[in-house]
Amino acid sequence: MNWKTKLTALVISGALTIPAGQAHAFLSGIDKQDGGIGNTENYLDKVPNIALDTKVENIIYPLMATPAIKKNGSELTVKVDTKGKEPAGWDVSLNPTEAAKVDGAFNLPVKSVQKGSSYWKDSSSVYEVTVEIPNDVPEELFDLQVSYTGNGTRITDDEPNSVKVVKEFKKDFKFMHLTDIHVGSPRNIADPANVTEAGMWHPDESKRWLYLQKTINQVNLLKPDFVVMTGDLMYGQMNPQEYIYEYEETYRILKKLDVPVYIVPGNHDYYAQDATLADGAKYWEQYFGPQYFSFDYGPYAHMIGYNSYDWHKFDRQGHGTVSVPTWGGQIRDQQMEWIKKDLADNKATAEAGQVKGLFSHHNPIWRDRDIWPSTDPDVTEYWKEYDAKHDPQDLSTLIKGEKLGIEYDQQWHGEGSHELIDVMKQNSVDISLHGHTHIDNITEQDGILYSTTASIELSAKPWVGYRLFEKNPDDNKFSSYVYEGPDKSMPVYENGNTSAGVVSFENKFELPNDGSQVTQTAALTNRLNKPVTVNIPFYMKQGSYTPSYGEVIETQLYGTKQFVEVQITIPANSVKEVELKR
Repeated sequence: MNWKTKLTALVISGALTIPAGQAHAFLSGIDKQDGGIGNTENYLDKVPNIALDTKVENIIYPLMATPAIKKNGSELTVKVDTKGKEPAGWDVSLNPTEAAKVDGAFNLPVKSVQKGSSYWKDSSSVYEVTVEIPNDVPEELFDLQVSYTGNGTRITDDEPNSVKVVKEFKKDFKFMHLTDIHVGSPRNIADPANVTEAGMWHPDESKRWLYLQKTINQVNLLKPDFVVMTGDLMYGQMNPQEYIYEYEETYRILKKLDVPVYIVPGNHDYYAQDATLADGAKYWEQYFGPQYFSFDYGPYAHMIGYNSYDWHKFDRQGHGTVSVPTWGGQIRDQQMEWIKKDLADNKATAEAGQVKGLFSHHNPIWRDRDIWPSTDPDVTEYWKEYDAKHDPQDLSTLIKGEKLGIEYDQQWHGEGSHELIDVMKQNSVDISLHGHTHIDNITEQDGILYSTTASIELSAKPWVGYRLFEKNPDDNKFSSYVYEGPDKSMPVYENGNTSAGVVSFENKFELPNDGSQVTQTAALTNRLNKPVTVNIPFYMKQGSYTPSYGEVIETQLYGTKQFVEVQITIPANSVKEVELKR
């Protein structure tokens, strides 16, 4: 198949293909060795990646994609790779994010410094710097800045959007799930009516990727306690060097988020193009850090983000074209053992009622062996050969798998699905979050809620959407993740109509929101068929302010700017005006 034919297939195929009657034919009794690990040494494995501006330098935790959520008065342990230099004279501070529109810094007292280690960063010079979060730090998201003297030279590193400070953890916390944003994807303009909303590499950054900017605006208004994002941030399949600019562009726009976001990779983020030394896995580490991790939301949630595109470089490589043989899911032994240990360690300290969740790009209950139709003789021949060789790097296997994948798509294609599901059941996991298919689906199985969410990319079915999960404080159940039955996510655009460009809800200020006003009016429009609660950030002149509607949940002076956050519930299909004045 030539590259033009393959590109056409990629553009028009954004939805999951599951034969009727087989969508939930998840067989539990077959051999769990259904894929192949692959261990071939690649001649370019150790060659440095091409990158313009590596983001992960000295700070290796917390990061923008693996932030820390900490209470006032608690301690935070920052991990720093000094790259072989002997450090001294540590200074650590929190600074307002780029999205915050204010200046100022909060110094964090250093309590201790010791040599440490990292499970994902291969370095013998990792230091653990434990600091205290002072009580006067406001409840916001911050950039982290670390300075130290290394071998006589002063070194400073910054990590944006990496620390969220809270006064208290909420038992009724809420989080959002976004997936498949696909910066750079040609599928965003498969429908010519979507050209404006796609903003495909528009020279004006304010008009670029409008669909994603509008989504981020809504996330910031909803202001959940955290966000999980399950991969396919980039496209990575148009030409061998596009990661150079797609990673940079994606990183730039994600900094607009004003809430902590936890991000794992998808297949489109991890393709390898050997001819130009462009390996998505290396880019991921340089921009976002670890491919798998866990985090706690206080005592109320323990979440594991894992890499479900865990293939050897040989199996995920293209060949200088848009063609890739493998894009389905897999977990290899090293990551699986890490997940088991993490769940075991958490079990030893978890409080009763803690939510346990996992999130990744591919859904482990959707296995190709179950989904691909057995009535197709090519499918039967493929699995016969696959089981006989058990070698994903066999050329015949790769070619046949790619051909069938184009016809039926690839979901969970390799190892680890059954074992992962068993581990989840053994550890009483409550929720499992995924993307990849660009469709909505809710499946409950063995007490676990498997939630697949439509893409933010404009190819989504039934619409571009995300999910908002609101925790019931009395049990481990969630609400609000279905906008319309039985499984639809919340639409970014009014009635799911992307080409019109009208969003489901928004806020518009009457005057510049830049700290120069003493009165301000916010006009809030809700086009959803349900109420929505939003947080409005007002930046005013110094003073004490009262809203005409809603509740002030935070006020903080930054220099001469008074930040006032007002929480407002807007009824379904209505408009509210909120006036703020001294």
